[in-house]
Amino acid sequence: MTALTTAPRRGAAPTDVLRLHFSQRALLLRTPPGIMLVVFALTVIIAIIFWRVGSVPGSDEWVQNSRSNAAIFWALPGFFGWLGVQTVSLTFPLALSLGSTRRAFVAGTVLTHVVLSLYVTAMLLVLLAIELATGHWFFDIYMTDVWILGAGNPLQLAVTAFLGTLFVLSVGGAFAASWVRFGALGPMTLAAVSVISLGIVAIFLIPLAALFQPWWIALAAGVVIVLAVLAQYLFLRRASVR
Repeated sequence: MTALTTAPRRGAAPTDVLRLHFSQRALLLRTPPGIMLVVFALTVIIAIIFWRVGSVPGSDEWVQNSRSNAAIFWALPGFFGWLGVQTVSLTFPLALSLGSTRRAFVAGTVLTHVVLSLYVTAMLLVLLAIELATGHWFFDIYMTDVWILGAGNPLQLAVTAFLGTLFVLSVGGAFAASWVRFGALGPMTLAAVSVISLGIVAIFLIPLAALFQPWWIALAAGVVIVLAVLAQYLFLRRASVR
């Protein structure tokens, strides 16, 4: 008589969740460069307009004004905020149906967000290198060599791009997780708590404004990212699959 044994089924690992998210490769990998291309085109058009009205490319005034261009910084958060919501709200039930645990799903989603943040950071670093090597696109056009990204400092650009992207994705994921857990009441309550918390923190930090250091922003972003990831897990741990 032969004994039949069956191997226990292995649950989905975080890397499996990562692959599930990246089944939408076109959306995840092509949209950010597309947004950057639109920003570049608009930046070129605006630069030409200023040139035609009398501004001198390369002058001190031109450089100062051009480096105040934060379009590349503000153009991406809308997409990544939506993507952070989508990676949780739409993928969560599918991942669980494919054998993922809730913990593995959160870990895989965080891993996905980290990979996307590194991807955006790498693209911006490449653009900065090209921008500097070509004398700002051959026409003193500033897109990545701007104040908000470090004015040509690759390290500051990398930190800003990585933390900024991960921040938006993580917060979007936390709001989506609150919706999965509590419905419409979840995001509204989370938003209210967030605003009140920010107000309290601001009250305590205002007296320290004179001591402000840029790294405080990086530290604050890191804290919010950790809290957002923790919120995702706590919300999804008891969430019903919709």
